[in-house]
Amino acid sequence: MKKTFYNFLLLFPIIFFVVLVLACATKSYINVNYHLPLSSYDLKGKKIFLEIKDMRSVKTIFSEKAKPKFKNFTGLFLFSLSQGEKKDYVVGAFNLPSLFETAFSRRLENLGIKILTEPEKSEPVIEIDLQKFYLDLVDRKWVAQISYEARLIKDNKLLARETISGDAERYRLLFQGDLEKVLGEIFTSLVNKLDFNKLFQQAEL
Repeated sequence: MKKTFYNFLLLFPIIFFVVLVLACATKSYINVNYHLPLSSYDLKGKKIFLEIKDMRSVKTIFSEKAKPKFKNFTGLFLFSLSQGEKKDYVVGAFNLPSLFETAFSRRLENLGIKILTEPEKSEPVIEIDLQKFYLDLVDRKWVAQISYEARLIKDNKLLARETISGDAERYRLLFQGDLEKVLGEIFTSLVNKLDFNKLFQQAEL
């Protein structure tokens, strides 16, 4: 027993080093978990064409301080979905605009809206203008900042709009999961914050 314990003490520094290396290693993607609200079908029967536009003035995702922590990042986000008590499942890997398109598509379908594959003259367009998506490292905290503007358009006329923005932070420990958790939280909060019922009411549609 003593010999086994002694051998463990000898191996402990090696085990700790391996764990530390694995903890600091960066992946080529970032996990984003989106928690979809329970289905309501409040807008059942409506049809829209969804368009995502990347209008960010700063296209880089990471600050200079955060960038070295994600040197292997390829620009892809691994998007997973959860709803209620259902287990999370991976939907796919997407670039930033496609990430938002996938999340908003699920949100709109959750409200009973049919999403058109092509724009139709008789149906409105919901345009999501992505204005900011920035990840920073400040005083040992991960900071995520996201903002976008939603625009409801029909016949080339702007009928309603709403701007959504927010930020969140979390202490950085050893793992990339700390950033992924705070990012999933703010992403879920801001996607779910957009009031589609209000947009359609303002547009009188």
